[in-house]
Parts: sequence; structure tokens; C-alpha cells
Amino acid sequence: MEAGPSPLFIGTGGNGTRAYRCMFCNSVITYSDRLIAVSDSQRHNFMNPAGLKCEFYTFSSCPGAVVFGYPTEEHTWFPGYSWSLAACDHCGSHLGWYYRSVSESKELPEFWGILVLKIRVHHG
Repeated sequence: MEAGPSPLFIGTGGNGTRAYRCMFCNSVITYSDRLIAVSDSQRHNFMNPAGLKCEFYTFSSCPGAVVFGYPTEEHTWFPGYSWSLAACDHCGSHLGWYYRSVSESKELPEFWGILVLKIRVHHG
């Protein structure tokens, strides 16, 4: 029986998408074909209430991430969206946030904001 590729080398999908992996455990979080523009950009820079710079990408889905905590609209960077914390489904490390529309009138019902410093891109 022939062994498949090592999980460390799996990173490019059949359609050429790049894998975004957890910086801590190397698990796949999502893929480049899921990058989406929110407020006209796929990459965002904001300052949180504690004064820390938060630079992140926005994705339509992140199968390797889980949502935890209660959603809140407090200090949201995207009016009309609540946010919850997002963590790696494998190791539990904080990766960013999960955003969900608070009304049904939004074109984009949900998206993920994944911190640039918490992931690495595997180019295949």
C-alpha cells in the first residue's frame, strides 16, 4: 500500500489554493480561495481597546477554526456584526474572531477575521 503525502506537505488544493496554517500546531485553518473582501479589503488593520495593533485577513469560512465565547457587538470593527473569539480546532490557540451579522439585511451573514501573526501560508 502506498502512503499518502505527509500532512506537513499538504497545502495546495487541486485548484491551486494555498493553505493557511496555525502558527502553533501547523494544522490547516483555511485556504486562499476563501479570502473575501469585507469593507473593500481582504486585509485589515485596527487597534483594539487595549492599544494593540490587530492585522488580519477576512475569510468566508475556516474549517480548521472553532468559535468560542458569547457574541458581542461591543468594540466591533464592523458595524452590524457581532464577534466571538476564534481558535484553532486542533490546539485551541487564539487565531482571531468570528463575525456574524446581527440583522438579516446584510449581504454577508458571517465571516472570519484571522490574525496575520497567528497563521502562515503554505505555498505548496
